[in-house]
Amino acid sequence: MLSSRPQDEDSVCAPPRVASMRLTSRVWGRVAIPAVLALTLAACHLGGPSIVSPQRNIEAFSFQVALGPQQFQIEGYLARSAEPGRLPGMLVLNGGQTDAQRCIETSQGLVAMGIHVACVSIPGYGRSSGPSRFVGPQAVATARRALDLLAARPDVDPSRIAVWGLGDGAMAAGLLMDYDARPRALILQSGAYDTLSLWPQAPLGTKLAILRQVWPSKRVLSERSVIRHLPARIDCSVLILHGERDRSMPVSQAVRLASALRKRGARVEAFYFPQAPHDLGRRVEPELRAFLRQNLLASMGRATAS
Repeated sequence: MLSSRPQDEDSVCAPPRVASMRLTSRVWGRVAIPAVLALTLAACHLGGPSIVSPQRNIEAFSFQVALGPQQFQIEGYLARSAEPGRLPGMLVLNGGQTDAQRCIETSQGLVAMGIHVACVSIPGYGRSSGPSRFVGPQAVATARRALDLLAARPDVDPSRIAVWGLGDGAMAAGLLMDYDARPRALILQSGAYDTLSLWPQAPLGTKLAILRQVWPSKRVLSERSVIRHLPARIDCSVLILHGERDRSMPVSQAVRLASALRKRGARVEAFYFPQAPHDLGRRVEPELRAFLRQNLLASMGRATAS
């Protein structure tokens, strides 16, 4: 849950200075130029932003969000499916150990199912500007703006959009659900959903991480509680994924949310992985793919996608 600050991208690939200028032109051509090129490549590799992916179907999806006098630069990428027509879209909100760049580089399996995938880092994560402030209002504003941009694309069917939130991104996705009925399906993974009950039972590391971002007053925790702001009726499908050995976020948070959603009419599937920590990795893929086939792709009349 700790926020990672954006890296400085200025002049990271500028060639380093050559220590000595006494070399003859012949020696310079044989020794110094290759050395400069090698050092330049090393500097680019270590300090600068890497190329997103060699895949030609990936494009920038970055944008700005204004919240009062504050401006947030949001990192985002979009991976397009090659299938024709208006296809489903999925917005992935990254707020944990991964970021938008790594997300998009591993999204090709979902894209192959016939889904356009947009990966976004919420404020304070990846290369998005911050601070996070424990998923403050800027995170919800980012989610809504990203959803606007995805739904407005001519190659996306706005009636078939899913939102997948990871870590603090799951909290942002849950708060988006509280105010926006457009997502047809939501995937909430390893998040906090009842922050008022979280604070007394949270592990010490989680409490310290929250304190570094915001003072956890009752008002602040209430504002960030997904359960507290749920509408009376919810007409969408929700997949909840959580590790039972999550030391950052108690699995009871996911259990509470599943119960609250079912009481409001949502179609809920919940998977609690007995041996899994906070980072579920690729172990969620079977459940995720099955959920997307049923709730995002079934109406397309296609056979089971792989």
